[in-house]
Amino acid sequence: MVHLQKLGDNMSDNFDDIQRVLAICFRTGQEQTIDDLERILSFDMGWMDTETAHNAIKSLVYSGWISDDKGVLSPNCEIKGIVAPLGWQPRPSRLLNPVVFTANDLDVSDEKESDLTSSANNIETVAIIEKENLDPRARVEKRLVKYISKQTNIPPTEIIRRGERKMKALRYCTMWLSLCLISREQGLEMNSIIDSFTGN
Repeated sequence: MVHLQKLGDNMSDNFDDIQRVLAICFRTGQEQTIDDLERILSFDMGWMDTETAHNAIKSLVYSGWISDDKGVLSPNCEIKGIVAPLGWQPRPSRLLNPVVFTANDLDVSDEKESDLTSSANNIETVAIIEKENLDPRARVEKRLVKYISKQTNIPPTEIIRRGERKMKALRYCTMWLSLCLISREQGLEMNSIIDSFTGN
């Protein structure tokens, strides 16, 4: 019984990882190309290299999670309301060797996700998908906010708010890039921004 329970938990984790990845990749509600998804998985989210991302997408197509209509990709599962905890990242192995998708398999997972969704509806999507532990530039995010605030006399909360607005407007823009754009808009020297990224 214990073995079966662990197996069931593992299957649920596999479903969760895949659904969260798809929710992030297709969060705009628009269809994507394989190049779009490769860019999101590798460059935007920093989860894996481009080759691994390509293979993961192919595996998700073959296993039925993603529909491929002459190069136009869309999710086969419901992703509305799917959220990921802050700092979460998928295991590449679950994307490279995904469980075969069937709608019935998601019933239990959907119930579990609905509980999480009810308490997370007010959380900004951009905050959910930030990967502070993955992107080294994100580690200096707080310091960069303080730097901009000190140089411009703009409150840190306002800088963060502007950064989040840019992330939404630019779709795949990360917070650190949004902050760089804000710095440039305020006429700050970009060399100083670069130094803040590379400094100890």
